[in-house]
Amino acid sequence: MSSLERKSGTGAASIRDVAAAADVSIATVSRVVNNLPGVAPETAARVRRAVERLGYAPNPLARVLGSGETRVIGLALPRFHGEFMSWLLHGADEEATRLGYHLLVTTVTRDATGDHRRQVVGSKLIDAMLVVITEATDPLIELVAQTSLPTVVLDTDLSARGLDSVVLDNNKGTREAVEHLLRWVDPANLWFVGGPRGNSDTLARADAFTAALAERGHTIDPEQISMGEYSVDWGKEWAARMSARGMLGGGVIAANDKIACGIMRVAEEKRVWVPDQLRVVGFNDSELSRVIRPRLSTVALPMQEMGATAVRMLVQRIDNKEGPGRCVELPTRLVIRESSTAMNF
Repeated sequence: MSSLERKSGTGAASIRDVAAAADVSIATVSRVVNNLPGVAPETAARVRRAVERLGYAPNPLARVLGSGETRVIGLALPRFHGEFMSWLLHGADEEATRLGYHLLVTTVTRDATGDHRRQVVGSKLIDAMLVVITEATDPLIELVAQTSLPTVVLDTDLSARGLDSVVLDNNKGTREAVEHLLRWVDPANLWFVGGPRGNSDTLARADAFTAALAERGHTIDPEQISMGEYSVDWGKEWAARMSARGMLGGGVIAANDKIACGIMRVAEEKRVWVPDQLRVVGFNDSELSRVIRPRLSTVALPMQEMGATAVRMLVQRIDNKEGPGRCVELPTRLVIRESSTAMNF
C-alpha cells in the first residue's frame, strides 16, 4: 500500500498528494476543487476520484488565492462573551454552514487611545461582515458605515444609515414582566436594575419599564431605575444598598439573569424571602436562571434565531447590494418561574 493510499479517509492529504495521485499539476487540482473552467472533463473526473479516495478537504481560506469569493463571513463580537453571545454564535454558524459559507470570528478590541482595531473592517479574508454593536454611540459605527463590504449589524438598529440590522423587541418582554409583577406589587415599589448606562438593550428595557408604569398612571421616581453592569456583583451592590435603606422588597426587573441572581443572593442573606417579600424577574433565560433556587422568572431572548437571521440577511445583501437598509425585530417573551410567583413545577 502506498503512502497516499494510507491517507485515504483521514482528511490529512494535501493538495500536493492529490496532484501526485491524479498525475496533474497543483493548479489543476485547485481549479477542479474550486469548480473553475479550463480542465478537460476526463482530467477533472480523475482529480475528483483522487480527492475522494484520499479524503482531501481543501482549506476554505486558501481559496482566497484563486478566487475573488472566499465564502467566508466575518463576525465581530464585543469583548464580553458568555451564554448570551454563545447562542448567537451557534445560530450564525449553523445558518452559515447551511448556506455554504464559513464563519470567521474575531473580538472587537480597542487600542490604548480607545480607538477600535481597524483591521476588523475590510479584511481581505471575508466576503461580508456581521458586527455586534451594543451601544448607539459606539465609534465603531462610523467604521462600519464606511466599509464597502455587505454588512449586517446586530443589537443596534442602524437601518436609517443604510445598514441592515437585527435587534430584539425589548419592549414586549419588559412590558410582560411589568404587567406580571403589578398583579402583586404597587407601581411605586417596582424597580428596574439595568446594565451599562449606554447599552442599547438596557436603555430600551428601561424605556419600556417607564412607559408601562406611566400607562398605569404612575409617574416614575428616578430612583426606581438604576444602571450599573451586567454582573452578579452589581446585583449584590444594588440589593445591599436597598437593604440598608429598608427598601429591599416589592418587585425587581433586572436587565440580565446575573444581576437578578446577585439581588436574590443578598435577599437571602438579609432574610428577605423570594417571592413572598421580593419578586424578581431577569433577562436572558440563561442556564443560571434554571439552576438557582428559587428558579428565576426571566425574559427569554431568541439569540440563536438572531444569529441565523443576521446570516440570512447578509447572504441576501451579498446577492443584492442595492436597496435601503432593513431592520428585523425579534420577539422576546416572559418565562414565569418561582422567583416571581409561588408555583409548583
